This record gives sequence, C-alpha cells and structure tokens, in this order.
Amino acid sequence: AGAESATAAYPAGTILLADDLMPSDFLAVAEGLAGLCIAKGGPTSHVAILAAAMGVPALVAIGAALQDVAEETRVILDASAGLLHVTPSAAQFDAAEQAQALAAARRADALSRAGALCHTADGVRIEIVANLGNRGEAAPAVANGAEGCGLLRTEFLFLDRATPPSVSEQSAEYQAIADALDGRPLIVRLLDVGGDKPAPYLPIAPEENPALGLRGIRVGLAWPDMLEDQLRAILAVQPVGQCRIMLPMVARIEELRAVRAVLDRLRGELGITEPVALGIMVETPAAAITADVLAREADFLSIGTNDLTQYTLAMDRANPAVASALDGLHPAVLRLIGETCRGGAANGRWTGVCGGLASDPLAVPILLGLGVTELSATPGMIPTIKALVGGVSLGACRDHAAAALACGSADAVRALARAFAQQETGA
Repeated sequence: AGAESATAAYPAGTILLADDLMPSDFLAVAEGLAGLCIAKGGPTSHVAILAAAMGVPALVAIGAALQDVAEETRVILDASAGLLHVTPSAAQFDAAEQAQALAAARRADALSRAGALCHTADGVRIEIVANLGNRGEAAPAVANGAEGCGLLRTEFLFLDRATPPSVSEQSAEYQAIADALDGRPLIVRLLDVGGDKPAPYLPIAPEENPALGLRGIRVGLAWPDMLEDQLRAILAVQPVGQCRIMLPMVARIEELRAVRAVLDRLRGELGITEPVALGIMVETPAAAITADVLAREADFLSIGTNDLTQYTLAMDRANPAVASALDGLHPAVLRLIGETCRGGAANGRWTGVCGGLASDPLAVPILLGLGVTELSATPGMIPTIKALVGGVSLGACRDHAAAALACGSADAVRALARAFAQQETGA
C-alpha cells in the first residue's frame, strides 16, 4: 500500500490508499498503480470514472478504517468483490496471484476476439461502442474492438482556454476522430459545461445549486451563436451522416425542438439533404419518465447513468457526505432505465447507455434485460464487455433484470448480480 500523497512516483504493484484524491493528482501517478482505494468519494466521482477509463482497479467510499492501514502494508485489492484484504496470509496471496493470472488470460482471450461484431449467446445484436474524450483515444478504442463512438465529450475543445474554439478548429478535430473511426458511427455530444465544468468565457452567474442550474443543453440555448457554431462544425464532417448529434441533460421536449429547428435551418443553408440523426441523453428523471414523448421526435436515446443516478437519488455526486451512497444499480434508477427503453421501443427508437454502468460487468446483463441495445463503454473495458455479452442469452438477462427490479436496495441488486455472474459466466 502506498501513502496518500500523490506527488511522487510509486513502484510497480503499488496500491494507493488515500482519504480523497483530486483527478489531477490521480492522473499524475496513475500509470504505475496496480490499484486505488479512497476513503471518501463515490462510484460516480471523477476519480472513479478516470480509474475505470484507465483500467486501474479502484474501491471508493471505504470509510475511516482506511486510515488504520500503514504505509508499505501488504494488501490485496479485489475490486470486483468490493474488498480490501489487509496483511493477507501467504495462502490468500497465492490465491490472489492465481486469480490475477486467470483474469489476465481472460482479458487476452477477450481482446483476441474483440474485432467481431457483438451478439448475445442467442444471436441478438448488441452494439458495443466507446466513450471518447479526444482524438488520441479513437484509434486505441478501435483496436480494442469498439464498433464506433457512443459518446464524444466535446468539452476538451472548450475548457481551459479564454475563448471558445472556432468552427474550423472544431470541425478539424471532429473530422480527425471520424477518420480514426474509419466509417464507424460517431455520436457527438453537444457542449456540456456549467456545474462542475465552468468555461471562463461564459458569464454564468454563481449558482446556489449548479447541478440544477445552467448546464447541459441549457447553456447552448442560452448562447445560441456558440450552439450554432458547434452544429456547423459537426455538419462539416465528411461523410455526412457519420456524425450523430446528442443533446446533454434534456428535461423538456421544447429543448429538443429548439435544437432541431437550428439543425434543420443549417442543413438547408448548407444544402445538406442527407438525414443527420439527433438524439438525447437521458440524465434526468423527467426525460426517463417521458421517454415515450421524447422518442417521438428524438432519433435515439442514450442514458447517462451517472447524472441520472444523482438526480434520482437526490445525492450530489461531488459531495463526499453523500456520494458514497450513489449507486446506479439502485432499483429506482433501474426502473427509470426500463421506462426509458419502453418509451424508445414504443416509437421504434433504440436506447443505449453511455454512463458508468455500461462499463460495469455486473450491470451489463441487467441493462440488456431491461431493453438496452447499445453500450458505450470506456475503451479499456470493451473486450471484456463484448466477451460478457457473447456469453449470456437475452432470455436469461430479462429474467435477471426482473429479479433486480424487485430488489429493495442497490446492495441487494449487486449481490444478485454477483450470483448471476457466477452462474452464467463463471466470473
């Protein structure tokens, strides 16, 4: 176990223990870490999401007991079971090394087969795509078997600068990512700033509760010139139609209609006759409950489980006092996911998941059982997710999802999911 200061490099095999950790501190040392344990935070915190994206096993919200573990203590981190074993016996350590070797072999086997299109064991097509944050992530994602990009976070172009990017700068970046995907679909999320992602050139007044204020698509509608510039940049990508457009944090159909009007006007001005798909992120309970209404006018639905969880459970994911209780497998969140899938299907629209649950092997069978047909995962998890989907039948997943919806807590759902994984996949 390493000390909780993240200012120095750590030897290979280090499991870093920390009371809390800033994303910048984690990024400074992540490459050499074997694992990460944090006393505070929650499963949807920024560090937890970064750790998942980089393939670093992590436990969060362990609590004050972590402070009793001395530096240089030998530990075993079992992230899949949610356990940290302190001063394990020699037999425990040997068993852990064998389990680690078996997991590595499974990952290597999954990667060797990840280039094929993904189907369940009973032949149902499930798209497995990648969440991307910049152009450098696109080619590695394809190498891992990504069948496209289900979420391009465009904030990388807009943050940490004094002025917004020009249309030409944006279109060059989007084109480079589209080229790296080699014709595979690219879903571009419109700018999602505000809240915990401020842009200095947007004069958003201080808000008592930023998570409920001016953020997501509300920002674009408040600054229509910036919204129009981003849409122009996306429409410039060739071939037309490879890019699909996704609105963040929709709560009302009027928001979708407003962006659709701008998009249709720009297509007319640019002489674009080909259809350009316009979908929404389902991150609010309002969008989930009215998914049938929204799907009449949206071309697709993609569920952002991180924000949907915090809004459903009324727990700020950035507040350490409550973040430890955030879990996307809470039955209330799962019921909203199911409602979203039903609303989409009733209108012939597909529903995907681009939040953290899409990269959680325990969650994936439940999502499939609820009706999700596209999973946008962190690039490093794609081989594992494709192998998992290929080993389960949709019928078994539906039965499993029904049982999960009947559970009374997220802990009960996770216990059920672990039993399902052991029974169906031997994991």
